[in-house]
Amino acid sequence: MRNKLLPFPADGWAVVLIVLTFAAQLSLYLFVDSIGWLAAGAFALVPFCLSVVAYNHNHMHVRTFSNQPLNRILEVLIFLETGSSPFSGTLNHIVGHHASYDKPELDTLNWRRRDGTTMGRHEFALRCLAWHYPSCFVLGQKNPRLRAQFLTWLALGVALLGGLIAYRPVPALIVFVAPMLLMLYALKWSAYAHHSGLPYGDDYTASRTHTGRFYNWFTWNAGYHAAHHFKQALHWSQLPEYHATLAPRIPAELQGDGWGEDLKRRSMTPAA
Repeated sequence: MRNKLLPFPADGWAVVLIVLTFAAQLSLYLFVDSIGWLAAGAFALVPFCLSVVAYNHNHMHVRTFSNQPLNRILEVLIFLETGSSPFSGTLNHIVGHHASYDKPELDTLNWRRRDGTTMGRHEFALRCLAWHYPSCFVLGQKNPRLRAQFLTWLALGVALLGGLIAYRPVPALIVFVAPMLLMLYALKWSAYAHHSGLPYGDDYTASRTHTGRFYNWFTWNAGYHAAHHFKQALHWSQLPEYHATLAPRIPAELQGDGWGEDLKRRSMTPAA
């Protein structure tokens, strides 16, 4: 039964993470009144929410459950933990990035300024954060079915969040709203490492691969980015094995147990 419900049983650990993180958030929201303790609790949950951010990327590409209502419920919990509503990632990331990362004018994760120079990491993160939801409306014009799903679930998610704010405003702002904004920023900040400063030639040279064990454990193999672009519908648990088949053709400086010294330099580049 489990395999029918969860096509990839490894996703069960992510479901546990998402449900327990939401349970912790809800407990803080309902039972804690002290602003100090609310802030401390929300801060303690940041690492868990960051891991959910990474897993949500995988869920966009390969849905966790075979049962779609369960996927929608999971996505509402993810929205309250990461700020990314159901189908917003599908439009912003899959439609807006995977199909266009070699086309700067269309890429929703475009790291280039108008003059062609490379943005600094924080500049990139802020610009992409500001464009996350507006891009869904723009991209949805050519994808009416996705747009309808996005709008429906965005409305439901915002209504739920609004209800939480109306019932207990201060706990809701500290436990849900502030972390959601922070996680959206973290999502874009982390995406900078994947392509920034790399001239597009082919999929072997247009992205970086991080093979570090801890990083990939925490991010559900998000480091295997070249492999992911080659086969975006490949389940996250299969990426390391697939990367091994690609590694001989990926330049050595674009793979390893870190993101590389060139990225560190670009990350510190001030905004123009």
